[in-house]
Amino acid sequence: MPPMRDRNVAKELALVATEVDSLEKALVLAEAERAREAERRKRADANVQELRQQLRHARDRAKAAERELAGVNARMDAAEHSAEVNERELRARLKQADEAKKVLRHEVEQIERERRALELNLREVLANLRQAGQEADHSRAGSPAVVDEATLVTRRPADNGW
Repeated sequence: MPPMRDRNVAKELALVATEVDSLEKALVLAEAERAREAERRKRADANVQELRQQLRHARDRAKAAERELAGVNARMDAAEHSAEVNERELRARLKQADEAKKVLRHEVEQIERERRALELNLREVLANLRQAGQEADHSRAGSPAVVDEATLVTRRPADNGW
């Protein structure tokens, strides 16, 4: 039975060789997978580092933006307050100007009434002078002695207060 035994040994050796080949292929595949996994891990770690750096930069920019926003808000509040103060001052000045305008309008109306009254008085005085002149002319025509007693009056420009 030796040849049979040799066949079994040869068969077993062939099986063992096949199994060794399968294990070797599995080992090569496992090493290749481990290398790919190591490369993926390396890329993932680099990606994590890059993301951490981007996060730090984003936080720094956010802090700077918050400070800038606070400054802008403060300037805006100051400008708003200044505008409110200016508006109040302008409204007060407008109210004073309106009151002064009313006073001036009243004074102008009063002066205009006085001017009309003076104009009316002047017309009456002129009418009286004309009438007196006419009466004087009539009385002079009748009596020459009255002419000698007449007084000459020089005419002066009217003083109207200006």
